[in-house]
Amino acid sequence: MKTLKIVLLLLWSSQLLAQTKQPNVVFILADDLGINALGCYGNEYVETPNIDKLAEEGMRFTNGYSNDPTCAPSRASIMTGQYVPRHKIYRVSDRFKSDEKTLKHMRFLPPENNRPYGKTVGLSLEQTILPEAFNQNSYTSAGFGKWHLGSKKLGMDQQGFSEAIETKGHYQFKSFPQQDDILENEYNADYTTQKGIDFMKRQVANHQPFFLYMPYYLVHKPLEPKPETFAYFKEKYQMEDEVTNVFAMIKNLDESVGDLLNAIKELGIEEETIVVFTSDNGHYKTDNGMFNKPYRGYKGNTLEGGIRVPYIFKYPKVISPSTVSELPIIHVDIYPTLIGLSGHNLPKEQVIDGVDISTELKGEKEVLKDRILVWQYTNYSRYKPKTKTFNSEWVNVIQYKGYKMTEYVESGKKILFNLNEDPFEEKEISHTSAEIINELTVLLENWKKETSSEQPKENSKFINQ
Repeated sequence: MKTLKIVLLLLWSSQLLAQTKQPNVVFILADDLGINALGCYGNEYVETPNIDKLAEEGMRFTNGYSNDPTCAPSRASIMTGQYVPRHKIYRVSDRFKSDEKTLKHMRFLPPENNRPYGKTVGLSLEQTILPEAFNQNSYTSAGFGKWHLGSKKLGMDQQGFSEAIETKGHYQFKSFPQQDDILENEYNADYTTQKGIDFMKRQVANHQPFFLYMPYYLVHKPLEPKPETFAYFKEKYQMEDEVTNVFAMIKNLDESVGDLLNAIKELGIEEETIVVFTSDNGHYKTDNGMFNKPYRGYKGNTLEGGIRVPYIFKYPKVISPSTVSELPIIHVDIYPTLIGLSGHNLPKEQVIDGVDISTELKGEKEVLKDRILVWQYTNYSRYKPKTKTFNSEWVNVIQYKGYKMTEYVESGKKILFNLNEDPFEEKEISHTSAEIINELTVLLENWKKETSSEQPKENSKFINQ
């Protein structure tokens, strides 16, 4: 009788453990991968069987957005769950300060990037960023790849990652801290992928739940695919080198994602692992614009091609395979969604702008279909005297119920598109939509107040001509 009680107790304990076991999380972030750069999003030229299979096994979003058309601000929004004015990583750089021609034609100066330690731009250590939120729930966190949110005192190893290697480039890539196990001519994606796999193996052996962040440098420039992959696509399509390079780099990215997914299966943790795949912003400009089509725009501007990105979620216990969602999702949603989907509460000390869309992933109900999405892009670059315009300038963009309004801070001009009827932004309708412009302006001003958005500052070097 005593033996039977012990057996029953052990069975009950194992069932309870299974019910309360925390899921692992693997978050894969591509660099500069456009909305039309994957097979599962309609590109018939690329070869992405592993990412396509991930979409078949989970949920794919068709209205996915980055928080910024460039990398550092969008990555900061992912890590903090906050819009740009809160985390204050506004731009990748302040090149306009050393560009006298551009600077003297700027009426206003944009907000300063966050610099907690002198000149270094990065996230404040006071923030409870995503890995730290997982750590509060007894996870071990690691990150291998592109960080771009501060160095040294603000590096990955200071921001909640117990294991962290920052890398930059493809061949002959840089690593921080400098690693002595990098082979000659080793490809960055291969190196970081193996580091991620080794990390997972150690955590599984120790029965330790983990958060693994894999921010690949692919497909960011320089255009450096593996030579054999370039040769394969060159022979297959006979296209120009630029596009051939991108095809090859996308395939190299897909191969690394495949290695991660295969490792998850081989470790026997597929059912209890959340996998997320997305990109930091739209694709950079190419001669044929293939990788953002049919949308206008590209990396560095807030047209749809610059901010639309793929989103794929897989979690076999919760998410039905081969499902597609039209729900708008943006980078600030990743933080609350991953914490919520893992069964945890958000840190009370962290202000979160994003929305937990777990119920959408579970197929329970639609979340905030008519939500407000906002972008604040403050990057000034290259003034063009002939047209008296900038290559890029400070804009505030709001999207609500399918209407997208862009406010140009320099001139005060506002343009409007109806994405419901004109998803590719071909017909500007502000001149016939005063009521909608007024409604969106009120919503935008309320958002500025809510996020403590800084007001434009007069530029003392401005020359009105």
